[in-house]
Amino acid sequence: MYLSLIITFLLLLGIIVASIQNIISLDLKFFTWKLQLSLAAVMFYSALIGAAIVAILTLPKLVSKYLKIRGLKKEIDELKRKTFELEKQQEEKSY
Repeated sequence: MYLSLIITFLLLLGIIVASIQNIISLDLKFFTWKLQLSLAAVMFYSALIGAAIVAILTLPKLVSKYLKIRGLKKEIDELKRKTFELEKQQEEKSY
């Protein structure tokens, strides 16, 4: 948890430093669109799009882990309930 937070912070810091140092204006052409942006803005939007792609690609794995954990918690609760009932039956038999 903390390692990913530290890595994310360092990447963000690197992007900020590179953005401050590169304030060059770029002319971008994409099909019929013509944009004029600074290099810092291009770097920022590229990093933002990359982060969004990574988030989208990891979402199915996170959802499957969540569903598995939820199922395991239900199974634990059921086993605890059965254990309690068996202990109760065992106590009743011993008296």
